[in-house]
Amino acid sequence: MLRKVKVEEAIGKPLFHDLTGIMADGFKGVVFKRGHIVEESDIEKLKNIGKENLFVGELDYGFVHEEDAIKEVADDLIGENICYKDPSEGKITFKANSDGIFVTNRKGLFELNNEGDYTFATIPSYTKVFSGDNLVGGRIVPLFTKREEVENIKRIGQRYRPIFEVKKFHKLRVGIIITGNEIYTARIDDLFEPVIREKLSFYDHEILGIEKCPDDMNYIKNVAKGYLERKADLIVFSGGMSVDPDDITPTIIKDMSDKLIIQGIPVQPGNMLTVGIKDKTYLVGVPGASIHSKFTSFDIFLPRFFAKLDLKKEDFTELGEGGLLAGRKC
Repeated sequence: MLRKVKVEEAIGKPLFHDLTGIMADGFKGVVFKRGHIVEESDIEKLKNIGKENLFVGELDYGFVHEEDAIKEVADDLIGENICYKDPSEGKITFKANSDGIFVTNRKGLFELNNEGDYTFATIPSYTKVFSGDNLVGGRIVPLFTKREEVENIKRIGQRYRPIFEVKKFHKLRVGIIITGNEIYTARIDDLFEPVIREKLSFYDHEILGIEKCPDDMNYIKNVAKGYLERKADLIVFSGGMSVDPDDITPTIIKDMSDKLIIQGIPVQPGNMLTVGIKDKTYLVGVPGASIHSKFTSFDIFLPRFFAKLDLKKEDFTELGEGGLLAGRKC
């Protein structure tokens, strides 16, 4: 049975849980670990961190300690490229053990946090991460919980598994098509090539070519077909993305795709982003905003292309809330 006793009465008994202290030198962390046998010499230190009473004893049948409760469910929640160490101070941290993109099953996460004693806080889903980055912090709020609660969380994890995972980035073969008569005839300088080269530089890739094309549908399609024949994973189109008579790029992407996933998304800058898929190749029309805006809709989805995620329309349309990127720190 668990009971509360004065610190002096706890001498010779094991601590029931980690004890945290905040020191004058700025240290905040574990001062005494769970299971530590209290000694007489510990009394002053315990009182210095505000402990006049301690829990000693064991839990009744049917209850689970905070650290056991969070560790027991961990493997039911995580997928590939995530690791963790034993809990400390009742908390467990899931970390990336590979570079990639962090993906959360949002419905599963909601159910976890809606269940009762458990809480899970994450970085935003689809964040680009590096090996060693913290992804998820999990704990139960009370010092212990019912066995039934643990089993409920495990069932949720198994239903949606994985709720948390890191998808590795792949090396992609990229074809780039820059459209516009004014670019093709060298009437004006192209500004897109240095932009796309910089954005791709963060990922492992091979550029199959950078072709400047006139506003001619057949010409552009033939260039794109050439990239497809060379097994491009991603074809990026620039120019001709607006609603003017000469802007034919969205039509080309629609015609060439097995499925047009989206034309226009609720994100600014980058409203006119257009995405289709041909076999396993993404065809992406990049709005002109990418030339003068550091972060646009294209930058949101570029990591997802390199992770080879199976993108659906709702992945784009759900971005309306928070889709106004102006002034946002990205």
